Amino acid sequence: MKARHYLLSGIERLKKMSDGWGIKRVIKPLYLPLLLKVKFLILNKNFKMKGKSTMLIALQALDEIGLFYWIEFGTLLGIIRDGKLIDHDTDLDFGVLLDDYTPHIEKALVKHGFRKIHRIEVDEGRYGLEESYELNGVTLDLFFFSKVEGGMHCHLFPNSPEGSRLVRECFTRVTTFDKITWQGSVLNIPADPAQRLTDTYGDYLIPRKDWHTPTSALNSKIISRSCNTAYY
Repeated sequence: MKARHYLLSGIERLKKMSDGWGIKRVIKPLYLPLLLKVKFLILNKNFKMKGKSTMLIALQALDEIGLFYWIEFGTLLGIIRDGKLIDHDTDLDFGVLLDDYTPHIEKALVKHGFRKIHRIEVDEGRYGLEESYELNGVTLDLFFFSKVEGGMHCHLFPNSPEGSRLVRECFTRVTTFDKITWQGSVLNIPADPAQRLTDTYGDYLIPRKDWHTPTSALNSKIISRSCNTAYY
């Protein structure tokens, strides 16, 4: 575990250190794919071992404060399509209504051992928000949704080729929810999970190991808004 942690830290340090290199633009295409591949393999191996147990802790933490949340994106995809977390995933995805945001979310997760990784805001969090937390080497991403005409949307924040973050607005027509029991836990999920998954993935029954939701989500588009990112 410590060896994986040091290797991941080394990868991140190398990426940041090389930001000042004038030659980076030339050599980046050579080394960055390798670094990202190594990082993915480490995170994926850890996720396979600790993804479910970390998810159960997150469920407990958010249930304790009475927050309404649901399973989203890749976590929903795995549970609906495969009956389990996706084998080639590296993180957990939950949805929360932006109107339900409260600082108690962070307090509850920290109480159960999570640490905050980052917070990304659009208009100081009033228009768009994403928060990420980590426990046991597993990342939990909270996507905050706003209800709009005909559905609701959240925001994704992929990096541009220049390294800055773009803002992608991700829309879904599904705004109601059901409960299911999964491996002994009661989960909130979109009431029409097939439609929700089709919105984002198209034919979601076909596994795609190279899928990257922030850049590939079919129901998303880049909007002309800026965002602010805080790292912790």
